[in-house]
Amino acid sequence: MLPITQKNLSYFWNEELKDKLKENKLYQTAKTDGSSLNVFGHILFSFLLVIAVAWSLHFVEAGWQKAENSPLSAKVVLAGENIWPAQIKSQSITSYQLKPGETVSLKLEIVNNGTNKWLAGNTNLKALTTAFKYQHASWIDLYVPTKMKEAEVLPGETATFEIILAAPKKTGSFTGEFTLTQNNVSILQKDISVNLVSTETPNNNPTTTTTQNIISTIKPKLNVCSLKLNFSIASVSDTLDNLTCVNVFNFPANGPEIRVGIFHTDKAITLKNSSAWQIVDEKDNFVASIPAEQEIKIFYNTDAKQYAFDFIDRTIRTAGTNLKLVNFNNGIFTVTSYQDLALWNKAINYNQFRGNIDLGFYNDKDRLWLINRIPLEDYLKGIKETSEPDPVEYQKAMTIAARTYALYHINRYKVENSFFDLYNDERSQVYKGYVAETIMKKQVGVVTETNGVVLTYGDSVIIAYYSARSGGQTVSKNIPYLKSVSTPYSQPLGKNGHGLGIDAYDAKARAQKDGWTFDQILRYYYNNIYLEEIY
Repeated sequence: MLPITQKNLSYFWNEELKDKLKENKLYQTAKTDGSSLNVFGHILFSFLLVIAVAWSLHFVEAGWQKAENSPLSAKVVLAGENIWPAQIKSQSITSYQLKPGETVSLKLEIVNNGTNKWLAGNTNLKALTTAFKYQHASWIDLYVPTKMKEAEVLPGETATFEIILAAPKKTGSFTGEFTLTQNNVSILQKDISVNLVSTETPNNNPTTTTTQNIISTIKPKLNVCSLKLNFSIASVSDTLDNLTCVNVFNFPANGPEIRVGIFHTDKAITLKNSSAWQIVDEKDNFVASIPAEQEIKIFYNTDAKQYAFDFIDRTIRTAGTNLKLVNFNNGIFTVTSYQDLALWNKAINYNQFRGNIDLGFYNDKDRLWLINRIPLEDYLKGIKETSEPDPVEYQKAMTIAARTYALYHINRYKVENSFFDLYNDERSQVYKGYVAETIMKKQVGVVTETNGVVLTYGDSVIIAYYSARSGGQTVSKNIPYLKSVSTPYSQPLGKNGHGLGIDAYDAKARAQKDGWTFDQILRYYYNNIYLEEIY
């Protein structure tokens, strides 16, 4: 297994502000290379390690069994037996030819060589990102294509799996990998590899294989999922793989919260919600409870430094504090005093938002800001960087880039304590809220399908730059993953934007005309990156 390395959020951010991060006591952790450990720490760790190994060997020799859900059981197996808990017995195909879009069944038998029984609920066959292109409608989801057929598999017994694979719609030779996980930790030493040759004249003679020749042909699994984010609440584990970081970061399924600056104004803000909601101050002290669809007009007095609004039969005033509008019933806020009309249809006003709203007065510039506070996945559903007719693989690539770009800024401003994380326009990413979500149904599906997937390089989440057009060649920057590449589709149109990272026009054409998949697109414009699921 490759040595674990701690991943900080961004290479670029680390290089510029590593000193600032070190000084921030909230986020200090011991370095994984051991340089921050003192001599006593090394001695204590070595002493405990010797005891742990001795006890593990004793328990194995005595036939002592741990409970199935014990976190120590896998460690006892590996220390005492020096084998992986799972071993491939048979694989129905390793290479297969078929027409674009046609399907084939992959059958697997995997032996439980460990000491714990496998349960269908926690033992899963998972698709790595290289196998996403094989997804079939029968798959449970993009990452878990099928379940173990048996309810449980005891040590020494064999588990069986069957997956329907769909050939990519373009011709060519493709390789995809799968692995077996227990409680989101891989228990196969090497990934299960399948090569599909998509051709107009298939020769349907499957190549079968067994344990002996699988081991020599499958690439070793990379242990790359070791990010350290400023808002992480758990330590890095050396048992992680490149499938998921959920056990490290404990993020909710819809991601960390992001704060988006919608607009600033010196006028009153009028809004309502489709469900009942509450107003609290910035210390979460209750101010008022507002019924559904009741419009409230909130003023800010810059001289008195206080908010005021009429409610029922009185005027409520709050001084020395900003306001939080709490959407506890998951309704939709409509800011009736705000106009953001679509250029292509003036009847569409992007003035509706999921999540919560903060009203904050920014003293440095004497501005009252309306800020949308929302989970990252809901934010992505309101992103308007693509159009509904665009190729779905292009939309996936742009969504993953947008998620990565947003995550970088969420983490950055956790340290800087900024007023918000991103603007809602071209200064950051174009975000139009709930109305965009109702228009771009395909975009919503793409967000769900790629949930939690981000781009990483080395020990960092990347700054996933993208622009409209690079005019024939993207711009190279002094960042390892931002190297110049050719963009022939946008060459006749010239440059529009900074030209870093993804050339949106060129990428869309590659998906539309050349049949590129989202991972091909991302790996072309960002050099030597990984795609990792972190929640």
